[in-house]
Amino acid sequence: MKTLIQTLTIGSLAFLVACTSNEKAMKKAAEAAAAAQFKSTIAEESKGYLTQSDSFKTAYISFMVKYSEFSADETKMNGESFGVATVYIKSYTPDARKKLLQVASSVSPDAVNRFNFANAMQLISKQTGIPGEPMKYPFAVLNLRKDATGEWIVQK
Repeated sequence: MKTLIQTLTIGSLAFLVACTSNEKAMKKAAEAAAAAQFKSTIAEESKGYLTQSDSFKTAYISFMVKYSEFSADETKMNGESFGVATVYIKSYTPDARKKLLQVASSVSPDAVNRFNFANAMQLISKQTGIPGEPMKYPFAVLNLRKDATGEWIVQK
């Protein structure tokens, strides 16, 4: 009887560890996918505004990526191979990004090397009341599945 209880306990713990490990891997994949999606989004947003130079656009994208953190706070496993993750981002809000792009678009090509995105964001915040610090908000709900190699990938 004692051996049966020990075996069941060890089996239960192994199952819990496997589920936790699987969920962590799914969260990590969701966060990485959201980060790539965010980088693509901010690059697309900047196209119509930052026409001064490619390096200015790259500096804006780097600034936004630097001040962005992703966390898959809400996850739901659907069996061993499927799951849904709600990814939250801690970054500047879309309104703040748009206002920053509007201001940056007015910078002359001669002055882009001296433009400081962080300082501009603080000034925008003071003048408009838009939050000048990164805030946490929902970014994406992603459906994920395991591929043949066991890696989690986002379903399109």
